[in-house]
Amino acid sequence: MYNNYLNKAYNLHIINTDKFKTISIKINFKKKLVKEDITYRNLLGKILLSSTAKFPTKKDMEIQTEDLYGVSVNYTSSLMGNYIVSSFNSSFLNEKYTEEKMNEKTISFLLEIIFNPNIENEKFKYFSLGKRLVLDEIDSLKDNVKKYSLQRLLEILGKGTPLQYNSIGYKDDLDKITNEQLVKYYQKMLKSDIVDIFIIGDFDNNEIVRMFNDKFNINTIKKPSGSHFIEHEKIKKTVKKEKEIMGVEQTNLNIGFKLKDLTDFERQYVLYIYCFILGGGPNSKLFKTVREDNSLCYGINATHKAIYNIIYITVGTNKNDVKKCLSLIKKELNKMSKGDFNDHDIEAAKTTYINSLKDIEDYQNGILKMYESHEYFKYDCLDERCKKIQKVTKKDLIDLQRKIHMDTIFTLEGDLNEEN
Repeated sequence: MYNNYLNKAYNLHIINTDKFKTISIKINFKKKLVKEDITYRNLLGKILLSSTAKFPTKKDMEIQTEDLYGVSVNYTSSLMGNYIVSSFNSSFLNEKYTEEKMNEKTISFLLEIIFNPNIENEKFKYFSLGKRLVLDEIDSLKDNVKKYSLQRLLEILGKGTPLQYNSIGYKDDLDKITNEQLVKYYQKMLKSDIVDIFIIGDFDNNEIVRMFNDKFNINTIKKPSGSHFIEHEKIKKTVKKEKEIMGVEQTNLNIGFKLKDLTDFERQYVLYIYCFILGGGPNSKLFKTVREDNSLCYGINATHKAIYNIIYITVGTNKNDVKKCLSLIKKELNKMSKGDFNDHDIEAAKTTYINSLKDIEDYQNGILKMYESHEYFKYDCLDERCKKIQKVTKKDLIDLQRKIHMDTIFTLEGDLNEEN
């Protein structure tokens, strides 16, 4: 059962289920994205989780988490289209399996982390440590060649939109942030962000509402949220091509497509079926043609990001085979536009989609995220998704191809001797 409790300062979303022994909470602080936010919020998360005014050392924090039956607390900062969402997440054993009042004690600990940081003289205690941790993350971006290659594609494909940004942050922004500025940024976040609280588990709703009314100390007037979705106003006929050389063996070929004028049904359902048939696994068109029939790649996938209205194809190959890979990929795209796939392909994609939905029901955080997407992206809930996926037809898939526009080809070329 799903219920919304609207407060002037935040939205409380409660999902009732007795399937799990644990309770999970996700507290989101959301605002319209600008580039500088990414680094600020990554740094802020590192510092807030390190200590609080009440638990000023790492050891104090560890002792408290043990006293609360091993509660887990973490922080993520995610880019969701036009918005950045900073999330405080916690999962803990329901007091029905521990002792009375533990739910409230555990929630109080999470709120202690958010609202009572370790600040002295208007400065965060572990500011320097937080900066070092963020710098290490930024420096390690190139260590994962596939992720780096994809990020470079998105920078080019999404130039001028939030799609161009990475989710970790930027060294030039990090260098500029002072301790005092971060404290002010934190205080502004509490006062001005859109706040959503998602909680799932087996509990008395009235008790949960009371706890947050008593303890969630935000008094600002809630603002309406705009659309998360990135729309592409202009579609260029000329495909952008860029190449970068790196000292690795494998070459990474990345092809980005912009989607324009999709309906909600196409975005939620047709797009998934299309990408699954094209490049969603070992039975996909791209895998069979490029890898199995021609032995040109190590791996190939077609992936969609509906919030950003894009599809991208990633290929791991040899640098001498890039042109042939591209030619075969274009041929498969042309076949998709002509309906060169059968009912079995469509049914296999639908079955995989429904099975993935059934898997969601087995994971508490999966259910929570589904309701988050329902609130933020207006996506359908579980039962409705199972029904609507069955309505996707071959004509829908052919029609979708007309809305897919190749925009960017980025090649990260490996210059090492591949035989060695």
